[in-house]
Amino acid sequence: MAAAMAEPVPQLGRLWQEAAVLAGAVCGALGPRGGRALLLRPTGEAVLTRDGRRLLEALRLEPLAARMMTARACSHRAATGDGAKSFVVLLAAVLGGLRAAGGGAGLRRALRAFEAQVLERAAARGLRRHWRAAPPGLPEALLEALLEPYLAGRLAPGERRHLARLCTEMCRRCAPAAAARPEALRVLGRRFPALHAAVPGLPLASSTVLPGIVLSRDFTAYCPAEGELRAVLVTEPLRPALTAPGVEFVVDSEGQYQASLRWITRRTEALVKHLQSNNVKLLLSSTKQDEVVIYYAKLYGVSVVECLLSEEMALISEITGVSPYAPFGGNMCRKITETAVASFCQPLLLGSKRCVHIGFTSVCAFQPHCLILCGPVSGVNEQHAAALQEAFTMLQQLFKTVDQREECQSKGESQNKTSDVCSWHSLPTQKQIVVENISCNNNQVSECQLKVLSDETEAKILDSDKSSSLVDKQQSYSSAVLAACNTDGVTACELLDVGKGLEKTHYSIVPFKQEGSCVSIAQDHSNSLIEAGSVLPVGGYFEILLHYYIQYYAKQCQQSEVAVVSNVVADALLSIPKALYRTTERDSFTKFYLKAINSLRKNQPLPGNEEGLELVYCKYQLVVSVLHCVTELLSIDLIIGIKRPVQKVEDHDSEDDF
Repeated sequence: MAAAMAEPVPQLGRLWQEAAVLAGAVCGALGPRGGRALLLRPTGEAVLTRDGRRLLEALRLEPLAARMMTARACSHRAATGDGAKSFVVLLAAVLGGLRAAGGGAGLRRALRAFEAQVLERAAARGLRRHWRAAPPGLPEALLEALLEPYLAGRLAPGERRHLARLCTEMCRRCAPAAAARPEALRVLGRRFPALHAAVPGLPLASSTVLPGIVLSRDFTAYCPAEGELRAVLVTEPLRPALTAPGVEFVVDSEGQYQASLRWITRRTEALVKHLQSNNVKLLLSSTKQDEVVIYYAKLYGVSVVECLLSEEMALISEITGVSPYAPFGGNMCRKITETAVASFCQPLLLGSKRCVHIGFTSVCAFQPHCLILCGPVSGVNEQHAAALQEAFTMLQQLFKTVDQREECQSKGESQNKTSDVCSWHSLPTQKQIVVENISCNNNQVSECQLKVLSDETEAKILDSDKSSSLVDKQQSYSSAVLAACNTDGVTACELLDVGKGLEKTHYSIVPFKQEGSCVSIAQDHSNSLIEAGSVLPVGGYFEILLHYYIQYYAKQCQQSEVAVVSNVVADALLSIPKALYRTTERDSFTKFYLKAINSLRKNQPLPGNEEGLELVYCKYQLVVSVLHCVTELLSIDLIIGIKRPVQKVEDHDSEDDF
């Protein structure tokens, strides 16, 4: 390791101690073999959980820096759906390594330089050789291979398998077409509270997926109707008020008051009759309607559901494309055009609760379905629902890629030095760009299609040191695709086995244009740090691979501070697989680590693992988020704790006081 940096940062020791306490609180629940923590709510209810966000939020933290760490971990979890526990474990390891190395005043600058010069290089040149691409259409076997290990860190073994199958079935039914999967996953992640109904008191095996949506309310007025029916949304009372807000209403006699009430009743009846004349058979209201509205709705055959939640109203508006109906904004007798179409509308009994089951016709690619989630008690149902919603958020990351802006060297200089085709020393103002690919067109390259290099071209990009170079010839856990450049058109490659039980899939590869120079090829190859749909086996493979390549490229770094940071981060990455293997047989991590490193050095396939897959995008973003959190923590110069609000003090000073 390079020499330690001078002038140690005084607050590093305190920050490390606070991060180590957070890591100790969640480390026991990390991974599929982790335990569950017992949380006691203010209401006295006891909850068993392994969820990292719940554990961190349950801690009553006094130090402000620890609160900041918790907030950053939860923010990362909300953005990617994963990684709250791994965040604090890696954060504590990085801070501890920097403290042991004697981090100096230039530590923040060295962290930024490390990300641009070493980390991005290790991802684009090293990890790229090992990850594999998700097949187009996201087959069910791939989804289960991603979901089972994801849920394994949150739920019991029997629960995770069944919920992974339910989640996969939900994705398939909501998006029958492969091109609709990105949109369906976004809707599921954002609207899941309105797309599931919890039924306590039943076993998990009773859970099922139903077409349509289930509203958590019973009919206020139910008038059975056959065939297709139309529905309107309202967000205000349909019974007109005697006066507008802010306007005084003067009544001279009882007769005038009764006449006003009769006018309101006639107007309400005319409005409901107008709904019936426009073939409206269902009224969905977010407010409670007056009794006279319910009376005339029953009289004219209009079913009414009131007091709907805002999430339910937003979901109906999104899938049907209709806006709430405002009858008093203009001519009440005008034709109603903002109506939703439903194929059925009927009551549904879930346990002891009566609900409304509606089959709306969607105007978008998302086909509405509802997950009936059963569990022994309400607390278990809440945990399952939270895990599934975050699982849908995690699956959205399949369609995202991390691109890098970089300054390429001139053509002549690049040809003279093929071991470093493009300059990896990015400007400080250049940041990584996250791009989400959602179009799947036959005439375009989809998110699951990769640009690959031939063995000869890729060998030119890598360093020419044969003693430590890595040859891209692994068969099980190396590069997903090996294809030679072909100028005749699109070639086809066979995807290697992706997880347990996946079928071999064929998909298209877009070849590079051969123009007599490898410079343009290398530029295209290095534009994406992490490509969409990139996956690796679970169980510490990402951390060990990134650890190896960071050390490999750190040797070429000429700045001592960046080299120190590189070694610190590389060693800190191993804290996650160490925690994953702590509950298994003795020295299992050491055996796994040595076997993996020896395989990399000898250009052999990595040790096999059929426990599932994880997204490279989420893992890489975890590392970047931790580094950014460390930079923010080191930028704190003073912490002021205020136990009560600051009172405003008027300035009564005069010139005579000076």
